[in-house]
Amino acid sequence: MRATLGFGLAVGMMGCLSETPQQMRTRMDRESAALRQTLDGFARSYERWVAAGQADSIAGLYMEQGRQLPPNEPAAVGRAAIRDREARLARWGAWTLRVIPEALVANGPLAVERGSFAITLKPGPNAPPGMPAVADTGKYLAHWHEVNGQWRFAELIWNSNRSPTPPRAAPKTSPKSPRSRQRSR
Repeated sequence: MRATLGFGLAVGMMGCLSETPQQMRTRMDRESAALRQTLDGFARSYERWVAAGQADSIAGLYMEQGRQLPPNEPAAVGRAAIRDREARLARWGAWTLRVIPEALVANGPLAVERGSFAITLKPGPNAPPGMPAVADTGKYLAHWHEVNGQWRFAELIWNSNRSPTPPRAAPKTSPKSPRSRQRSR
């Protein structure tokens, strides 16, 4: 297998070396434009599936060992973990998501996409106690792989546009000094 992989990489690299930079840019522009339609369709499906709580459908957009890299929590690695995470979030209430793709670069079976999103949550009875309504915007970066003719997320990372909330200062309580105790007598 190692020899086959090495031979395949060598042949692939020779193909890249035979392209001029302009030819490579033209090919990548063509590949990116062709993929754009597919990924725009995925974005609309992702939005619908989030609203409907279809965790299985969302997980199906990922490679078998794909990674969801959400803010403020550990990565969800693999379709089963992604499905479980999405199902947990779906139970919290009514979600809406709007995905706005902004840039895409494809090169053969790999692609990188950048975009932004808007998301809301109206908490339901199964939301964590005290869960507030959510209305947020942010940005994402997606790493795509084409596997057996199907484009899938290898990794998806996103974060909020909100500034982090500074930690609350502890109330200032200090023991009375010996001098202040003497005055109060």
